[in-house]
Amino acid sequence: MSKAIIDHPLFAPLLQQEPPQATTIPSLPGGGSSWLAASLARGRKAPVVLVTGKSSRAEAIYRELLFFNDGARLNALSFPAWETLPFESLSPFGALVGDRLASLYRMIGMRGDGPIFTGQEDGEVNSVIITTPAALMQRLPPPSVLADHGFSFSVGDQLDLPRFREMLTHAGYNPVSQVSEPGEFAARGGLVDFFPPGRDEPVRVDLFGDEVDAIRLFDPTTQRSGDAIPRVEVLPVREVILSEESIRTFRTTYRESFGGGAAEDLIYKEISQGRAVQGMEQLLPLFYEETATLFDYLPEGSLFLMEPDWQEAAQARQQEIEEQHAIAFSAMKTGGDSDHTTRCLARNALYLERSEVDEMLTGYTKLLQSHDKVDKKLALALRPIPSLHDEEGQEGAPTVMAKLEKVIRSWRKEGRRIALALRTVGQRERMREILQDHKLACEDGESWRQLESAKPGTVQLILGDVGDGFDHPDSKRVLISEGDVFGARIRRRQPDQRYLDQLIASFADLSEGDPVVHTDHGVGLFGGLHPMDIGGLRNDFLLIQYAESDKLYVPVENLDRVGKHSGSGEEVQLNRLGTTRWKKTRQKARKKILAMAEDLVQLQAKRASAEGYAFAGPDALYQEFAATFPFEETPDQATAIDAVLSDMASESPMDRLVCGDVGFGKTEVALRATFRAAMDGKQVAVLVPTTILAQQHFENFTKRLAGYPIRVELLSRFRTPKQQKAVIEALNDGKVDVIVGTHRLLQSDIKFTNLGLLVVDEEQRFGVTHKEKIKTLRAAVDILTLTATPIPRTLNMAMAGVRDISIIASPPVDRLAIRTIVTYFEKQQVREAVLRELYRGGQVFYVHNQVQDIDRKAQELADLIPEARVGVAHGQMRENQLEKVMMDFYRQTFNVLVCTTIVENGVDIPTANTIIIDRADKFGLAQLHQLRGRVGRSKHRAYAYMLIPHRKRISKDAEKRLTALESLGELGAGFMLATHDLEIRGAGNILGDEQSGQIKEVGFELYNQMLKEAVTALKAARAAGLDEVPSAKDLLGEEEEQPFAPAINLHLSTYIPDDYVADVHQRLTLYKRIAELASYEELEEMRVELADRFGPIPETVDNLLHVMNIKRLCIQLRIQKLDAGPKGGSFQFHESFTVDPARLIALLQREVGMSRMDQNSRTLVLNKRNWQDAGERLGTIRETLISLA
Repeated sequence: MSKAIIDHPLFAPLLQQEPPQATTIPSLPGGGSSWLAASLARGRKAPVVLVTGKSSRAEAIYRELLFFNDGARLNALSFPAWETLPFESLSPFGALVGDRLASLYRMIGMRGDGPIFTGQEDGEVNSVIITTPAALMQRLPPPSVLADHGFSFSVGDQLDLPRFREMLTHAGYNPVSQVSEPGEFAARGGLVDFFPPGRDEPVRVDLFGDEVDAIRLFDPTTQRSGDAIPRVEVLPVREVILSEESIRTFRTTYRESFGGGAAEDLIYKEISQGRAVQGMEQLLPLFYEETATLFDYLPEGSLFLMEPDWQEAAQARQQEIEEQHAIAFSAMKTGGDSDHTTRCLARNALYLERSEVDEMLTGYTKLLQSHDKVDKKLALALRPIPSLHDEEGQEGAPTVMAKLEKVIRSWRKEGRRIALALRTVGQRERMREILQDHKLACEDGESWRQLESAKPGTVQLILGDVGDGFDHPDSKRVLISEGDVFGARIRRRQPDQRYLDQLIASFADLSEGDPVVHTDHGVGLFGGLHPMDIGGLRNDFLLIQYAESDKLYVPVENLDRVGKHSGSGEEVQLNRLGTTRWKKTRQKARKKILAMAEDLVQLQAKRASAEGYAFAGPDALYQEFAATFPFEETPDQATAIDAVLSDMASESPMDRLVCGDVGFGKTEVALRATFRAAMDGKQVAVLVPTTILAQQHFENFTKRLAGYPIRVELLSRFRTPKQQKAVIEALNDGKVDVIVGTHRLLQSDIKFTNLGLLVVDEEQRFGVTHKEKIKTLRAAVDILTLTATPIPRTLNMAMAGVRDISIIASPPVDRLAIRTIVTYFEKQQVREAVLRELYRGGQVFYVHNQVQDIDRKAQELADLIPEARVGVAHGQMRENQLEKVMMDFYRQTFNVLVCTTIVENGVDIPTANTIIIDRADKFGLAQLHQLRGRVGRSKHRAYAYMLIPHRKRISKDAEKRLTALESLGELGAGFMLATHDLEIRGAGNILGDEQSGQIKEVGFELYNQMLKEAVTALKAARAAGLDEVPSAKDLLGEEEEQPFAPAINLHLSTYIPDDYVADVHQRLTLYKRIAELASYEELEEMRVELADRFGPIPETVDNLLHVMNIKRLCIQLRIQKLDAGPKGGSFQFHESFTVDPARLIALLQREVGMSRMDQNSRTLVLNKRNWQDAGERLGTIRETLISLA
């Protein structure tokens, strides 16, 4: 704990749990509140409650407390308010509810009223609770109810499995086949997986009988177990707990509150059945005999530390509650549009009045921060860091780094110890390089606390996230944050790394009727997984239905021959079994692929031998520029930036494609390249397809490059002829460093004096003439192409070395925070959704995909929401008219845009954070995903409303899509699979129309496999250094070589039992993965995974794994047929078999009288065996094959 606080006359008594008192102190700069809270908490038994006005500030304080914790036992608890509007018929965000519940249970533990939670077993009491007035004003379930429904258990405890499953269901967990999101559970034999709120990873419980044998965390992506933990807490998923008692209470109080007729309400019927309903939390008081508030959970003697804005925020919340209640109450009175209007409770039933909060606070000691003048004796003597940015951009003004150097040198003379808090290791290394360039010595620091004992004048770089720093003269310490130096930082949510490839290849979403491709027989429809008994042995087969009712049953061990087709069941043309059409289709596709691969390899070789300009590598100035990027780079983004800089440093001209959706960070990659080129004295042209994109890029580039000697200009239709003329003259004279423009840049009057880099955004959206002009530039300058159309990683891998592609697949800022609500069309709900966005200064997309009545819909919305300014955009408008509308929306001339799906095309409006999609049932999942992606790119929570008519009036397919949407998490597998459809389109964009046709014919997976084979062979031939590189046809042959597929019959059952893996999609996924395992090590890894995820391996699964290993050895030895039973076996070799004769002779000599080789049929026979035991049979066959390999 800080000595400055222990010895302070004001704070010292607070550590002794004095009677309640209120003291006003001067407001603390930067991270001062967090430091004070952490210091006070360490010296007290009861927690410190830090109250701040805004939820974003509360999140920042939580991160700062981790920095000031300094490794000590300090427990930072976050208790945010629901992010929904008061009385809004929406449920709060699941992850946020998880944080609230986890904090409430820890408080119950501190009071000793309920289960003791991890971290508190040894009496941990040093806690800071971070909250807001909005959270203080909200009513909660009583502590006794939460205590009754939360429980914990340890390894060695007794746990009755049926009872445990029942408790999880009552606590709100959804039963699923595979746990990947909070609030889910899956039970398989003696294993139970569940994902409790407040945890970063789900938990796997391994039961031996009724005893808890092990508790482990596991990775929701790979499903593999990780660290073992001694105990786990099971928390409810929701604040409304649907137990028998609470449902009974709800039924009574609902009828009492709203009359007997209310029993016909949809929400009443659903909850009566024990089903959770969207927005039921707004009726929370009806589920309990009484409600509580946060004050009821706080341990006695808690100390409140209030930030200056808390009173203003409390008043604003009071007003919001009153306004929203009036709207909701009015809607209920008028009855809404249907029987599913949410009822509205009295205001005080769900929220405290502001005066009630003030009254409750009188029972606690309070430290009130104030901006007003306060007695200096009460001050903590913290000073803000001097602004380093106040003269930024002014001519002749010193740079930010020059100012930083000056203040650091001044502080060092005074004997201060200086800490720079940096969020990432990458930023720390950048800062080290920048300081060294300014001749300032620095070292890595462990913590803020340890800085106190460092030598005077020390400059330490410490990892941590602090909003703003402060100077504390009394302790001779200075804290400088990243934001103080490089400007405001924006938090990026941790990306969900569940990449597509494993999902696609795994058949995770394969449904009956979906098209599949068999390598040998062509395109058919998936007909399900079917068990069959043959000769008394059960095995599973995948059914493929072909044209003319032809059927093919594929043994599961041959699923490596089957892949997903990228089309839909209605679009694809099915093959017939036993015809030559599929063979001809494959040959045609192969011919085209070989020709393209040859072109790619030759183009790459030509570029490699061409002379380009080698740009200098990153220097300290570049590191300074990179450090001002306000986000933390995602791994994909960092890789793309490194690849671009590496290409630019090469003497060969760069030609790299960067793929990633809008907001994924492609622009920053282009900016790094632009900075590098411009600082090397080269001009940069940024070419974009539309005027609105030109405007957006111009604003972004101007903002990011401000403060550097780089002139950025814009050429587009929105510039007057006079402005354009002046820019062109300056460009031709070499006075413009970076020019952003539309195809205007490609006209003949544009001359560059020293063009070094061309950035092309969305090249596929330019016309043929423009593309040809770009093509001529390709040979001369470095080219960086950006596209928002995603492409599959597998395609990138297949083209590795012949086409330079970087894929940025990590989600953008707060993408995981988009709320998706599938709901019926109700005027009141639409009005509510639009007003919520307008109240916070945002904008709304309203997608209505029918041009014929779009103006009528716009008028309807204008009448419903007179507060809104409504505009209209659709694809049948003239190009310049559409551009004007989009630019007006971008400039916020109007705040609601009624539009068709034209909004799909990469429009980036950061202030548009609500999208309402009319008749969402008419859209495909991929299209809904792309539309939904138009919002959620700012710091605000984004909402996507999918409006549908009554369920009875929508098609079965639409019902399936919407059910999928409703069950998805924030970025669940369904949306990622929807992205796959877009990727296939993207693959076509990159490879060209002709190749698009081939993808359609043979399916993407097979196409990719053929392309990879061709590229690998051609690259190997070039690497061999041959004088004349053979053609792809010469290398791979005129005819396609048929893959070797041995026929194996070991007279054993080889399948995954339903009671081992219950979900058919999971079984399919596992069969596919097992069939594609390429080595013995991979098979053993799979064995470990199966035991980990599903429990002890059954004999039939063990047989399957052995058979797959035997199949691999048969392929290696070219054994075309293997037949083995209880009395022996035969191994028939292919004519091209590769067995070493000496090994074969040695085997025959060892097995004299029990083995023979039939030369005519190339068959090795092992006879006179007693192989009744399957294990012995499999073991001997494997050993025999290994001895020959």
